[in-house]
Order: sequence, then structure tokens, then C-alpha cells
Amino acid sequence: MNENLTYGFYGSLRRGMKLYEMFKPALDYKYSLWLPGYDLFALADYPCAVKSNSATSKILIEVMKISDADVAKEIFNIEMGAGYFYVDVKVKNSSVGIFLFESGANYHRVDHGDWVKFFGDRLK
Repeated sequence: MNENLTYGFYGSLRRGMKLYEMFKPALDYKYSLWLPGYDLFALADYPCAVKSNSATSKILIEVMKISDADVAKEIFNIEMGAGYFYVDVKVKNSSVGIFLFESGANYHRVDHGDWVKFFGDRLK
């Protein structure tokens, strides 16, 4: 888990999405940014991000501080139980936790790197 309880969410924990709504009282949105070096894939109704060597790969993340350590632990356990692994990345000189997949093989690549846009486009 991130020692500062600060995470970069790119999927269902972004504002307006299902898990965000579930944990909203404990999630304090800080800012959004494009995180280079990652590809985004669709696992049916959930995304996964994978480390990329491509100079053009990037994903849109929302950086949030979790105000409740129990909620942070619950989110961590949900993500780990779904097959993700955890890493810390440097964002604006701070450590931010992110959940990744080993591989996006056999999954649909989300070329623009924005899960909320991709998910919303599917609902139209």
C-alpha cells in the first residue's frame, strides 16, 4: 500500500465510475494527469494498465488521497484479488500507488488511454 494513501486511479475508481461511487466519502480528488509509459486494455467491464516501452503510450489517471486507512486496505484487497499487482510511481515529485497487470495480451487495447471516455462511448 502507498504510505501516503495516495493513488493514481485510471478505471472504476475514477470519479463517476462504480467503485468511486462506492468509496466516494473517503476519496479526495487532487488532480488528473496523463501518465506516460503505460497502455490501457479493456477486461470486459474493467480496465487494466500495463507497462509499455512505447514513447507514445499514456493513460489518464486521477490522483486521489484516501482519508480512511480501512478503505485504502479494502481497495488494495479488491485490486489484488482481481489479479492486479501494486507499484509506486513518481508523479509531481510524490509517490503515488497504482495497480497494474502483467500483460494486456488477448484484451482490447484502449488506444486513447482514457477509460471513462471508452466506457462512456460504449454506453451510447
